[in-house]
Amino acid sequence: MDFLLVDDHPMIHETLSAVVRSLVPDARIHTENDLAGALSRARELHELELVLLDLGLPGCAGIDALLRVRKALPGARIVVISASEDAESVRGALDAGAVGYVPKTSPPRVLTEALRLILGGGTYVPPLGAAPRRIASLADLGLTARQADVLKLVARGLANGEIARRLDISENTVKQHAHAAYRLLGVSSRTEALVLLARLGVSDL
Repeated sequence: MDFLLVDDHPMIHETLSAVVRSLVPDARIHTENDLAGALSRARELHELELVLLDLGLPGCAGIDALLRVRKALPGARIVVISASEDAESVRGALDAGAVGYVPKTSPPRVLTEALRLILGGGTYVPPLGAAPRRIASLADLGLTARQADVLKLVARGLANGEIARRLDISENTVKQHAHAAYRLLGVSSRTEALVLLARLGVSDL
């Protein structure tokens, strides 16, 4: 499984490589320092699983870099890794086709869970004060059916005990599903989860 990391800082290469290998031990990781190198490498790699792309590359910063990589690798999923955390940057990257936006200031735990979510087919949006593109459903965020069931009842204000009775599972199982969902969303509590889901405009709550 091939991954392409595009960033002009060796430390970022090392950090991202370690995270990717923790999730995919047999990953083949390719690194480039600039857009020209990334586009050249794209011509050699035809089955890339994921591209981790810095938007602050020398000579081609911003959304243009993302658009050019997408054109060169139409089948690859692209995750933006950026020092910028403003709402406009997040929204612009997602609207341009990125499947995730991870600020470089994110702690390793958040970075790991973000990539785990994305590798599972979901979309990662950082819990910022941004107004990113709206997500159609909980499934789009990479949640399992049971995690989605639990979050829907959490959104209705039900306590864990009531959720357990509604779903005919134990209260401990409810907590496990809820905490797993929070990790995937990059939040740490039901309040943060509900705020994020409201911002995303999830339709099936």
